[in-house]
Amino acid sequence: MTGKKGVSATLLWVTTAIFIGSAPVPVSAAPSQAVVQADKTLWTDTATETDLEQARQALETAAAQGDVDAQQVLGVHLLNGWVLEKDVPQAIALLDQAAQSGVATAQLELGQAYLWGTEIPADAAKAQDLLNAAAAQNNPDAMRVLGEQLIGGWALPRDVGRGRPLLEAAIAGGDDKAMVALGKLLLYGQGVAQDHAEAMNLFEAAAAKGNGSGLAAYGDMLMWGQRSPKTAEAVLNRAGELGVGEAWVTLAHGAMYGYLGGGRVSRAKFDGYAEKARQAGEEDIVVLEATRNMWGINMRASGPETIARLRTAADAENAAAAKFLIELLRDGNGLNLLRRRADARAALETYADLLTLNERAQFALTIDAATAVGPAAFAAVADAYFARPELKSRWFGTQILKANENVAYFILQKQLKDDGLYGGRVNGYATRLTLRAAYRACLELDRPERCRDNVMRPDVIGDLLAR
Repeated sequence: MTGKKGVSATLLWVTTAIFIGSAPVPVSAAPSQAVVQADKTLWTDTATETDLEQARQALETAAAQGDVDAQQVLGVHLLNGWVLEKDVPQAIALLDQAAQSGVATAQLELGQAYLWGTEIPADAAKAQDLLNAAAAQNNPDAMRVLGEQLIGGWALPRDVGRGRPLLEAAIAGGDDKAMVALGKLLLYGQGVAQDHAEAMNLFEAAAAKGNGSGLAAYGDMLMWGQRSPKTAEAVLNRAGELGVGEAWVTLAHGAMYGYLGGGRVSRAKFDGYAEKARQAGEEDIVVLEATRNMWGINMRASGPETIARLRTAADAENAAAAKFLIELLRDGNGLNLLRRRADARAALETYADLLTLNERAQFALTIDAATAVGPAAFAAVADAYFARPELKSRWFGTQILKANENVAYFILQKQLKDDGLYGGRVNGYATRLTLRAAYRACLELDRPERCRDNVMRPDVIGDLLAR
């Protein structure tokens, strides 16, 4: 058993049937009382270890007898480890049984597991099949996840013609999360034409339902774009008041760097917004406070204090602090923190339980990149990178760039050569031929206007590596 975390869940049940192969497979109209009670016990804060064990045994017994609801509930718990200790193989087996029986929530959960590859190897084809099955039952979460991915083209091949109708159908059904999802795609012009006005319409509709996530994204765009500090601050405050804790972090971030009125006026707002972020349980606020400490923003700069602050937070199970600590130990900051790669590896081992399996592998590879010198070493890291395609993401790409620019360009050159865009040497240097090829590849990304700004921008390199 493991201790319970602050996660809430609602038991969702399917009352329809779908076709698997050529025969309809019935799904139970409602869960049994035993399954309902067991799930309720798992989410009861006052439940004892004995209560939790009895609940698990009840679910295991029902699941073994073919109860698809028990299979789905137990599978989700064992996959995520919220209350019960993780058991990924058993979780996948249980969810697969329920999904085969037509339980849409099991299809959704298993589909997302294959989509993201967090606990099991990613498999886009399986993910799409499972999400399609759940969406066919009008499961709004499946429609949203599938629609967003088909438009964005991140984990699945882009197909806007299929993706947008799925999101719009979910929106028509009143799904505020789908409103935010489509709004963000329109806000950033990802897979669809950029349309800030329509994005804001969708964000306001979601806000009317109590979901301020879209407002948080819109305010973030306004603030960092320096389009209207007052409007940005007002929108972000609305988002925070609707329960979006990350909005307080964004406001604190903007205050720290002078984006909320400039200079002292802006920086004076940091403490108030930081406190609201802490009250909202936002781990990232520790990273901002450490950054202030590191650079001496409204306080004395101290590298050792920064590291000590992050270690204390990581020891208190703050995952954001652990990640930033590993990054700083790996790279230093060119001022008051030296590169300490051995300490970065030790921190990765110490705080491994705070990271996902993919994050552990990503950080390990970036530390390898940081210590690589010369084409042979670059090639070894590149081979390890290409052997783990499920690790690809913009964040991972930018982390490799931070760790070692030569390794990042070596990987990029190999990709561009494989794409037929680059005919020069693969040596890890940002040559003129490399940048020309990167520019051509960049034009195929979302927001191609970034290419004209600077193809060496970290976000552009991150996106190019994540292709």
